[in-house]
Amino acid sequence: MSTRGSGKRGPSSHAEETAFEREFPGASESANQSVIALIRASEAVVAVTNKAMRRHGLSAAGRQALAILEGAHQPLSPTTISERLVVTTASTTSLLDTLEKRGLITRVPDPEDRRKQMVTITAEGQRSVDEFLPEIVALQAAVMSAIGEPERTRLVKTLLAVREGAASVDLDEVVGSAPRRGPH
Repeated sequence: MSTRGSGKRGPSSHAEETAFEREFPGASESANQSVIALIRASEAVVAVTNKAMRRHGLSAAGRQALAILEGAHQPLSPTTISERLVVTTASTTSLLDTLEKRGLITRVPDPEDRRKQMVTITAEGQRSVDEFLPEIVALQAAVMSAIGEPERTRLVKTLLAVREGAASVDLDEVVGSAPRRGPH
């Protein structure tokens, strides 16, 4: 049985076990600190982006939906938009209703199946994307300015490895074999 993704990495390699590792036998304090830092960094980037984008009056999902439509260069089905946003179709329906009321998208019958609808970005929606997208790219550059290019390259590789690791975790095995919490 493979331990890949089982979380059984063992305690720190240093001679003395940390208080965290005594409380959580078999765990890694550095893994815990890494995940916390990753989450906090993500939340900080999202928060600064959302704060800067408030003036556009669009939710993050609204901006993402418009960027998806603009980048597709063709009408998309609501289902395709849902899949790319990684949200439910019900959430997408509500989002598209809001964008349509604001004149940023239109829904048209699917030429191949008139029971279905296709979504297209309007000229006003395109103007909105043309305003906020360069601002987001500038924010990304500013946020990452403290990290040089070689570190960014390593960061991307590291984050891809974390993503692959998360995808390969055997949830039942990890949760089912988690040791009991130690004294705290």
